[in-house]
Amino acid sequence: MTSQHNPFDLDRIKSESPVNDLYYFSSCASTNTEALNWARGHDCDNSNSLPALFITPSQTAGRGRGSHSWYSNDGALTFSLLTYVSRQNAVALAARVGLAICDAVDRVITPHSSLACQLKWPNDVFVDGKKLGGILIESPESRVFVIGIGLNVNNSTASLPEMVSNESISIIDTIGSPADINGLLVNIIQLVHEKTTMDGSNPIDISAAWQQRCMFYSTTVCLDSGSGLVTGLCHGIDSNGAILIGVNDGIVPFVNGTIRPV
Repeated sequence: MTSQHNPFDLDRIKSESPVNDLYYFSSCASTNTEALNWARGHDCDNSNSLPALFITPSQTAGRGRGSHSWYSNDGALTFSLLTYVSRQNAVALAARVGLAICDAVDRVITPHSSLACQLKWPNDVFVDGKKLGGILIESPESRVFVIGIGLNVNNSTASLPEMVSNESISIIDTIGSPADINGLLVNIIQLVHEKTTMDGSNPIDISAAWQQRCMFYSTTVCLDSGSGLVTGLCHGIDSNGAILIGVNDGIVPFVNGTIRPV
């Protein structure tokens, strides 16, 4: 059941998704922090709780990649999934999660709009050139990962600070009415689970799939690697999730940094 202060149908989420345990917070600083603290206090290798979901309608100090913060307000979807990921599926994990999110979001917006989700390396989700959400993945121990996801769903960007609203978009603004946030959450969890538990018998080509979603594919971009700037044509990602930039006469993979169009 949902309420005015809790938009989540916890019974539905647990029954329709592959999570074994669910931790709901009416408010918390960061669901990733809650998941990390839980993992450090439990024997994850011998726990029947994973995958475990940590969710809140009010995240007050969400963390983004590096030193970035994640601003969220009422109607946003902020959660973390604590789960096992095999060594094989941990490769290009952020890309796998990004593809899962895009597939789930497209199921919501395509009946109402010609827009579709795109991915900005390494961990951002965009619609119509504006940021819809992001991913933060952390690992408290070997094979155990905290997959943090923040999405603007039923929080109109008109209510966000101007500096944020000019570069952001939400699903409600895209489709013109509130989205089924519980259905979206269940679909994301299901798709993330599928893409991170593959046994190798039916592999997906992460590089090719990501290329179809790549926001800057065949666009000249500037990569800030932290140790210098590199400018070249974006060729998507390789099978390990590294961004591919055309430099001089070759295509070079980069595993760290941020990109922007030139």
